[in-house]
Amino acid sequence: MTRVAVIGGGHNGLVCACYLVNAGLDVTVFEANPTAGGCIWTETLPSGHRIERGAIDHGPILAVAEELDLHRFGLEYAFRDVSAGAAYGDGTRLLFYQDLPTTLRGLSNLSQVDVAGYERLARLGSDILAILDGLSSAPSLSDIAGLGPIGGVDPMRLIVSSSEKVVGGFIGNPHLASALTMYGAFTQLPPWLPGTGLFGLLLAGSHGHGPGRPIGGSVQLIHALTGALQAAGGTLRTGEAVVSIDGSGGDVELRTSPSGAERFDLVVSTLDISRTSRLVEPGLPALEAAAREATSGSLNVAEFKVDLALSAPATPGDSGPPEAIWMLQPRPGSMSRTFGELAAGLLPAEPPLLWASPSALDPSGAPEGGGTAWMSTFVPARLRDGVWNDSTILSTADRVIDSFASITGHDVRDRIVDMRVTGPQAWERRTGAVSGNPNHIDMTLDQMFSRRPPTGLGYRTGVPWLYLSGAGTFPGGGVSGLPGKNAALALLGDLGRKGVGRKRVSLIAAARRGWRLYRTLTRP
Repeated sequence: MTRVAVIGGGHNGLVCACYLVNAGLDVTVFEANPTAGGCIWTETLPSGHRIERGAIDHGPILAVAEELDLHRFGLEYAFRDVSAGAAYGDGTRLLFYQDLPTTLRGLSNLSQVDVAGYERLARLGSDILAILDGLSSAPSLSDIAGLGPIGGVDPMRLIVSSSEKVVGGFIGNPHLASALTMYGAFTQLPPWLPGTGLFGLLLAGSHGHGPGRPIGGSVQLIHALTGALQAAGGTLRTGEAVVSIDGSGGDVELRTSPSGAERFDLVVSTLDISRTSRLVEPGLPALEAAAREATSGSLNVAEFKVDLALSAPATPGDSGPPEAIWMLQPRPGSMSRTFGELAAGLLPAEPPLLWASPSALDPSGAPEGGGTAWMSTFVPARLRDGVWNDSTILSTADRVIDSFASITGHDVRDRIVDMRVTGPQAWERRTGAVSGNPNHIDMTLDQMFSRRPPTGLGYRTGVPWLYLSGAGTFPGGGVSGLPGKNAALALLGDLGRKGVGRKRVSLIAAARRGWRLYRTLTRP
């Protein structure tokens, strides 16, 4: 039986392992942390509040969960009608429903020109993403250029443009335009950067594809994947870090700490390409060259999370439905200005926030009468003045809570029962990636599509025993499971295996679904 080692027990590693073990391979997953999950990180506090320190909304993983029959292991999702909301310090509120006509009716207080522009942008986004859905593999830029005009728009010009330019071609209202560009900016790229044009379509093009949240917390996805893996005969070993990979012999020697050396036939690494390259002994020149070409953290952006346990239900002030994910900005364009401050190593003067309440959609997440709040913002990975330490972490958390109060008019300080703060260093410890970058390598245009990762080989590395997966491969970050699934399908295809898991799927079908990642918000 073919023995496969999967490095990394995040959701992509576990998804990959499930497809492989269901196809009859002997699979072992190695996770350096005491628990699996990676950027899916649920914690239950002594107060009984359950907080999501990592990802909260799950999108394309829903199709993967269905293929793997994860409901057999207790995985259930809750859904909502309002996908997202936008709120500003001047009291402006916007709601974006899963249903496009409902969204358009809610925008009726804007000018007819802007409502019509939003509808055109939504249909353009849906059309372009649907066409990209139909491609049989990760496209190159020349593939995209060959598509020709879509709805009168050149897709190549759109993709190489900035998000702000694309949105500005349809929307004049500054609040609506800023909400659309902020949604796309959580790829950790500024909306004014050329090559972010596709991200300007994400919110408007996402109607009908709303994400879900696992009942019982995001960790339920990890529990279900682990249950599926082990039920099929696979193994998950936590607290074991891979320290070297030697494929120079007839098989592959994997050294871990603290267990020592073991031998496998094949290895799938869900780490980024740079860390994977450093593990390989002796080195692989082509892989090393690609690793040198890859960039991560080039814009000095890191995520900063504040999770609150509250003595009352969490609400975004008077903004609207607390079950939605909310984009909060002091004023239009705050997110755009923030990226300039981050590049200079400065804490944003007016930090924009993503806000959600895990307990609003799943009341089991808090004791009766209580609630939980999930807040995320961007900070410099490297501070111009000083370093990240306990003092700067706590003072920045205060700034986040103050910003929430300033934008929404709702101060929660007197309701805080407990709090967890996750800064750049904590993310890096959790994920191993530079500044905890949830995308592993930056999602800049030179590292997207067929150049993600920059090997030109997709999930393969040029040597027959090593494959790549994880957020650093196509289609990128977010809770999709698609990098894990597609890497498994590539490996199985090379082995001449057709059956994968409990249902038969094709690499073409998986690649088509890959583009659906961009219909939902990319989150760590």
